[in-house]
Amino acid sequence: MKKRGQLIVIEGTDGSGKATQAKLLVRELRRRGRRVHTIAFPQYGKKSAGPVEAFLNGEYGPPWKLGPYRSATLFAVDRVAARQQLLGWMRRGETIVADRYVASGLAYDGAAIASRTARQKFWQWSRHFQYRVLGLPKPDATIVLLVPPRIAQRLILVKQVRRYLRGRKRDHYERERWFQGRVIERYRELAAADRSMTIIECVERGKLLSKPDVHRRIMKVLGLTARSKA
Repeated sequence: MKKRGQLIVIEGTDGSGKATQAKLLVRELRRRGRRVHTIAFPQYGKKSAGPVEAFLNGEYGPPWKLGPYRSATLFAVDRVAARQQLLGWMRRGETIVADRYVASGLAYDGAAIASRTARQKFWQWSRHFQYRVLGLPKPDATIVLLVPPRIAQRLILVKQVRRYLRGRKRDHYERERWFQGRVIERYRELAAADRSMTIIECVERGKLLSKPDVHRRIMKVLGLTARSKA
């Protein structure tokens, strides 16, 4: 019987280098002979991500005004559109590296909920809805890259043009530094209660870690020794 494949998720705040680190991880795993697939959520440009793109462009109002349950549903629809593909790869024993997944919704939607009790209730509902009702596969490991909002804002501005923003530099989430701070708090809260989640601080003593340094830390979390010079 073929061993089930792994789902590794790279999470984190906006501007933390998730896409770059996902690419470095995929490259390293392929060097080691693994069959690896990569996917990014939201799936910008696909029909399933249309409502998400509209949401991030502010067409439904500020994200924290729409409400976490409605917001979570928009993003979950996009993820479930990839469900069969994800399950197929995993059934064949292949590895998936995802740039964002369910934990993003828990952190970002949770950032709009001040009450810890209400937040825990929402997180319980969201996990049940996505993992049990929609049948999304659970990650084997989730690595969260954190960058302080003041630095993240600068990094976001030098990102390549993203078509879904229609000429803007930042989406509704990215524009609000206070909201980014809340997101960091929620990721920490989630990781404290979930052994499969690991936080990597990408800034030390006020200095941004290099891409190779972050890559090495990710490999260490996964129990691997980094050989790539990144």
